[in-house]
Amino acid sequence: MINNEYEKLLAEIEKLKFHNTSLLTLISSLHDEQMQQPTIHETVVLFDLSKSDLRGFTKLVQDYDGSNYKLEEEALKINPVFRKNNIISILKSFITSEMLVDKSTEILKSYE
Repeated sequence: MINNEYEKLLAEIEKLKFHNTSLLTLISSLHDEQMQQPTIHETVVLFDLSKSDLRGFTKLVQDYDGSNYKLEEEALKINPVFRKNNIISILKSFITSEMLVDKSTEILKSYE
């Protein structure tokens, strides 16, 4: 019986994730110009990041030592969604949200 309730709860969570992503997609199509520079909140929903994922990635950005390879490797340990293109998008959303602007800009420049 407990297992059945657990399965139902997981199904509801998956529905919420799907609806959040769908809502963000709808909003972005309605406000295309504004979505060219998503905020970190919009990016969190888009990539389905948890609070601990975001905290871990933020710490990596703060501790960035000039090695993109190291950043990418450590980020992948946190969540497989942290691949190069997604990292770049998240860094841009940090800048849009005025978070970690200097470090994010430094890392983005190193990718150019």
